[in-house]
Amino acid sequence: MKLKSSLIGLSLLSLSTGVWATDLLQSWQAAAKFDAQISAARNAQIAGQEKAEQGQALLLPKVSVTGNTAYSQSASRYGREGGTLHNTDVNGESYGISISAVQPIYRAEAFASADQLKKQTDLANVQYRQAEQDLILRVSKAYFELLAAQEKVTLAQAQKQAVAEQLAFAKKSFEVGVATITDTDEAQASYDSIIAAEILANNDLAVKRSAFTLLTGLNAEQLATIGDQKQPSSPEPNDLSVWLKKAQDNSLSNTSQQLALDIATREIDKYRALSAPTLDLVASYGSDWTGSGLSRSGATDQNMSGAIKLQLAIPFYTGGDRSSRLREAAAKKDQQRDNVLATQRDVEQVTKQSFLGVNAGAAQIRALQQVLKSSQSLLASSKLGREVGVRTTIDVLNAEQKYYATRYDLVVARYTYLYARLLLAASAGELTEKDLIAVNEWLVQLK
Repeated sequence: MKLKSSLIGLSLLSLSTGVWATDLLQSWQAAAKFDAQISAARNAQIAGQEKAEQGQALLLPKVSVTGNTAYSQSASRYGREGGTLHNTDVNGESYGISISAVQPIYRAEAFASADQLKKQTDLANVQYRQAEQDLILRVSKAYFELLAAQEKVTLAQAQKQAVAEQLAFAKKSFEVGVATITDTDEAQASYDSIIAAEILANNDLAVKRSAFTLLTGLNAEQLATIGDQKQPSSPEPNDLSVWLKKAQDNSLSNTSQQLALDIATREIDKYRALSAPTLDLVASYGSDWTGSGLSRSGATDQNMSGAIKLQLAIPFYTGGDRSSRLREAAAKKDQQRDNVLATQRDVEQVTKQSFLGVNAGAAQIRALQQVLKSSQSLLASSKLGREVGVRTTIDVLNAEQKYYATRYDLVVARYTYLYARLLLAASAGELTEKDLIAVNEWLVQLK
């Protein structure tokens, strides 16, 4: 409701002061309410909380109350000397009620199950935190991919206009005899190629807009774009070993797999415990009433009984079921141990890749900024050179191609760098809203 009110306020403000673009933080907030995956994860976490309750219940007393009522009728025929019969008819009602309570004192299987269920609750909590981090990454990826596709269309349109001007210039120069047909053909080929590229870019933009809307529920037409005011920096600290240690200790993927291994270990404990004796404290009390038609006294009889006892049970043979399940649980534990190792290696690789990606991305952005300045100078000098006859239209077209390609590469490099920062934080188990706010500061809010 708070988010909805904010969005309404922004819409009203845009009517008088211009259109405020949706930024990355707002996109994530909207996705948190709209995305089906995070909603499913949230419900899974709620369900997972009950596992701990179920485990605790295994160790608490079980109390039951039973009641019964019956109507009985019987007839007897006895023969006597002389051929006469003696008839006896008995009928009447009986009913009773009883209450019993069982308190486990020693049940190794229940203890292992309770611990296992507590671990399952812990796993549900970690998996939800993973889903929260995954949502940040999914929204960021969709947002940056959409902006990159949008930039590609913008640059294609600008390049098309620039090449159209060169084509017109080449045709005019050919008509007056100061240029060859080759310049015209080259410009025409470049123009046709850009038209084809623009079609593909528009199609890709439509796909990216659809993906963004399906994830966030927001209109994808007005998004805050990245600015050039902020400069990239290296990770803090800029030490790969520190980040690898963080990932080893705090990665939610590692934590999740380790909890799954703990759960598999408790499964073995459960089946081992099935061969152990159980000891319960059992208390019971009951009362039965027999109607006059059935009682010996001819009146309603009442019989009351109660007992408190220790009940010991020793299992001997289960038909091989316990042994089979124990072997199955042991194999699954070995399988999960391998999953833990595989996940640790994956997390290590992602951490290295993200760390190097942040550093390489920062260096690439700085390099491309310099390339952009050089390509701008090259384009200007190529146009000037053509006017004085030392450059051709082909030289200008090549310079324009380099300039627009560099602009696009720089935009993509910025998005790749920012996403790498988020991915690095996620691999270390530290990705939160704070990291998203830091990335959001790179965006230009007003379009």
